[in-house]
Order: sequence, then structure tokens, then C-alpha cells
Amino acid sequence: MATSSASLARDIRVTSVISGGHMFSHYYFMVFGPIMPLLAAELNFTYTMLAAILSAYSFSSFAVQTPFGFLVDKYGARGPLISGLFIMGASIAGLGFASEFWHFIVLYSIAGMANSVFHPADYAILSASVNNSRMGRAFGAHLFSGHFAWVICPGTMLGAVALWGWRGAFIAVGLVGVAYALFMLTQWAALEDGRDARAAAKRVKSEENKTKKHDPESLHEGIRLLLTFPIVMCMLFFVFLTLGFTGIRTFFVAAMEVMNGMSLANSNGALTGFIIGSTIGITVGGVLADKIGPQIWLAAVSLVGAGILIIVSGTVPMTTVMLFTVMTLAGTFLGLLLPSRDLLVRQVTPDGSMGKVMGFLSTGMMGAAAVAPLIFGYFLDLGQPLWVFWIGGIFVAFALFTFVSTAQRSS
Repeated sequence: MATSSASLARDIRVTSVISGGHMFSHYYFMVFGPIMPLLAAELNFTYTMLAAILSAYSFSSFAVQTPFGFLVDKYGARGPLISGLFIMGASIAGLGFASEFWHFIVLYSIAGMANSVFHPADYAILSASVNNSRMGRAFGAHLFSGHFAWVICPGTMLGAVALWGWRGAFIAVGLVGVAYALFMLTQWAALEDGRDARAAAKRVKSEENKTKKHDPESLHEGIRLLLTFPIVMCMLFFVFLTLGFTGIRTFFVAAMEVMNGMSLANSNGALTGFIIGSTIGITVGGVLADKIGPQIWLAAVSLVGAGILIIVSGTVPMTTVMLFTVMTLAGTFLGLLLPSRDLLVRQVTPDGSMGKVMGFLSTGMMGAAAVAPLIFGYFLDLGQPLWVFWIGGIFVAFALFTFVSTAQRSS
């Protein structure tokens, strides 16, 4: 009983610390969205220019995701994770001092590179530290923290802007991330990433390891793993889901303003409803993942339901309350699937390779995130905000095919 309690306490501690850092990663990814119309007016930036800033973040993260994944598997996850959060927070704080377009490009690009350590490092630590019977809930809590950051981002950014202006808001939220990175240093010993255990096993069984089919530290075997069918399909799933939801998370507020002049408060409220719904769905989805595992029927209900509701939110006239309800339901449908998605990735990933696999999947995700803002920003500048919703809904539905293909191959 005492051993079981200690194991549970350790799992909660590790999951909480990792999820706290993950919250900042998601918050900084969304930090422009709630105040985009304000920045466009004050800095005289077009939406395409603002989209270019967002794309710079994603392109820089895209470029180094997979290499960082190999780095995490070979040398450990703790150092890169803590350093990444520190650099990311400092870069966001630096945005408060930016005055030229290129300042935003450079600083947000640095933040994007720093962000690339989170998924490889987080999943490597959770996979190595948490009991298998609680892995779905651990992944759910990790996802919940990111979506919770999206829940609080619109309100906290608008509140900070009201208190200190947009410059002070960037400085404040950036310094909080720096402080959390310093806190994570105090938790170093608890964040086991499996690297020490693998090194010890390799020393003890060096001759046996030479004949292993899969050596997680081999560059050749690592690249070969990333090109297998299940991993490639997982990567495409990340790509389609990112294409579908980047426009909603980042351009929903601007699209509503262009389309019908909706106020920042009302559109941010509906966007917050979407993210609240996703956190509710993730909470339920984490329990489902541990109890039933990744299921095709759940993917179908989740993705088709979310895709239809996203299209409806932009094409059907409705009151503010109705819009909030529809967006909340769309987020709930999406959230139900996400813990099962991460559990499916773990099922098709050999031990010791979670860092490189999540780095590879995140490369696809960030590549899509780099392209998507340019597409959505272009349509907004053309005065065609409806495309934000149609593109979002269609790509969410496309993601179903990739999930089904992976689940069938892993079963």
C-alpha cells in the first residue's frame, strides 16, 4: 500500500511539474491572437504581416524539432526542457521592447526554436516516469495544461493590456515563464527521462544490444523508425489537425471582426468557450484512454463532430450565446480524442525513442502551423473570413483517415 501511494505521489508530482511547463509553451503560442486587431491598428501592420510573425515562430520550431528529439533521446530531456522554457520566456518578454517588424520576427523565431524542446522532452519524461496504468491520464493532464493556457490567454492578455499596455503585457507574461524555468531546476531529480536507466542497461548487456533489431541511439535506426507507416501516419494526423485548428485558435477573433464587426470581448469569449470545451473533453478523454485505449469510433465521433461545428460557427448566423455554445461543443469533441492520440503514438513507438518520434511529429505540426497563418491571413486581407472556418472544418475531418490507418496497423 505504501509503495502504491509513493508511486501515485511521484506520478502526480512529475505530471504536475511537466504540465506546468507545457502550459507556458501553449500560452506563448497563442499570445498574439487575443490582441491581434490591437497590434494591427497600433503598429500599422497588415494581417499578412502579423501572420508572417506567427509563421516565423513555427518555421524556426519546425527546423529543429526532429534534431532536438534525437538530442533528447541521446543526452536526456531535463536540460533542454528547462533551458528552452527560460529562453522562450525571455524572448516573449523581449517583445515588449520591439518597435520594428523585424524585431518581432527575430524574437518570435527564437521563441519558436526554444519551444521545439517541449514535446520531445515532455513525452520522454512522462513515458519514463509515469506508471503505465496511469499513462492515459498523465497525457490527458499534460494536454489539459496546454489547453488551460489557451483558456486563460485571452482574458489574461486583455487584462494585462488594460493594466500595462501591450508592451507591459508581453514583458509580464514572459518573466513569469522565466521564473517557472528556475522553479523546474529545483525539481531536477524527480524528472526521470529514462536516459540513465538505458545507459546502465547498455553497459550491462552491451553484447546483447549489438544484435538488437532496434537500437534507440542509432541514427540510422532512428531515421528508419521515423519513416515507418504508423509514424508517418501519426505525423500526417498532427499536420491535418494543426491545419484545421490553427485558423480557429489564432484567427477566430480577427475573422469575426472582419465578417460582422464582433467586439473583442464577445469573440474572445466564444474562442475561450472552444478552449474550455477542449479541456473538458481532454479530462474525460484521459480516463477513456486508460480504460478502452485508442478507438476508431471515438475518433470518428470526435473529429467529424468538431469539423461540422467549426463550419457551422462561421456560416450560420447566431447570437453570442449560441456561438459560445457551438464553439464549446466543438472544443469538447476535439478534446475527447487527444489523450487517445498520444497513447496511440506511444503504442507504436519503441522504448527509448519517444523523444525523436515526438520531435518528428511536432516537426509536421509546426510545419503546418507555419504555413497555415499565411493562408488564413491572406484570406482575411482579401475580406474572405469564411475560409477560416471552411478550411478548419475540412482539415479536421481529413485527420480522421490518418488516425484510423494508424489504429488499424497498431491493433
